[in-house]
Amino acid sequence: MKPTWIDTHIHISDYGTDGVKRDNFCQALGDLLDSSDADLKFVVSADCDYNSRILKDPSYILKCNRFVHEVCQEFPGRVFGSCLITPNAYEESLEAMNICFGEWGFVMLGEMLGYMMKFNLTDENSLKLVQRAAEFDVPIQVHLGTYVTMKGYAPNNSMDGIAQIADMIRCADTVPNAKWIMAHAIGCAPFQHYIPWANMFLDIVQGHYGCFPENFWVEIRDFYCKALPRVIQEVPHDKILSGTDWTTRIGPPFAPYGTCFEATQGQKTPYVPCVATFIDYLKKAGATDDVIELIAHKNAEKLFKLK
Repeated sequence: MKPTWIDTHIHISDYGTDGVKRDNFCQALGDLLDSSDADLKFVVSADCDYNSRILKDPSYILKCNRFVHEVCQEFPGRVFGSCLITPNAYEESLEAMNICFGEWGFVMLGEMLGYMMKFNLTDENSLKLVQRAAEFDVPIQVHLGTYVTMKGYAPNNSMDGIAQIADMIRCADTVPNAKWIMAHAIGCAPFQHYIPWANMFLDIVQGHYGCFPENFWVEIRDFYCKALPRVIQEVPHDKILSGTDWTTRIGPPFAPYGTCFEATQGQKTPYVPCVATFIDYLKKAGATDDVIELIAHKNAEKLFKLK
């Protein structure tokens, strides 16, 4: 029997990187789910093509989330929706949230892409939308830069993890009833001269709160990250999620599940991409079978109230 594995951070789009519509998207996604070495379940949000459309036309907020809803309907009990918004289009975002959470059963808000959409979580509209997510009792997944390079470093871009976690903490302290997912906080750099933020994120949370907060969850993106043993040792085991940031940008057929995110940018995956590899990394980091079960699916099932 295959082990159950829930990935809480998956990006999907029925448009390829060339902008051409892929009518066979669901068939290809189904093939990938069926061919895995695990009983895969995904929490999905719309990918890059929709982000760029939203920036030009806020009506795409509902359109992209409708696409996610349609995919979820194709895979009931296997694929679950995450609502993508931008506070800069408050009315359109609020409408999408009310439909996604009130009617369609989406389980998460995010990924919140402040660097791309040009907002802070402490902006007035952001705070109102975060409070609305808290009322729906869904967690908020916040992009945190996974690594930085000191050579040519520019603030306020996707890699600016320290500014992003500071923004997240300020918002979390302002809306204490919200739930927070530190997206791809435990991750690696694609090349040697890049510096991963993972240990610094753990230091900041520990330094600010004195312990790991009850309403925070940390995502493991790269299971070969050197910070993984520290996560197993220091983070409460019921606060750890698998969120690999896997995308459907290549294909169909799609790259095997587990292919590292950087592979879309020319970096070879430094391991055999499959769930068995992730489980092996967890064991080597000191995780017991019970802890692996939590990270593999039980924490996500509880957080997202999955059947």
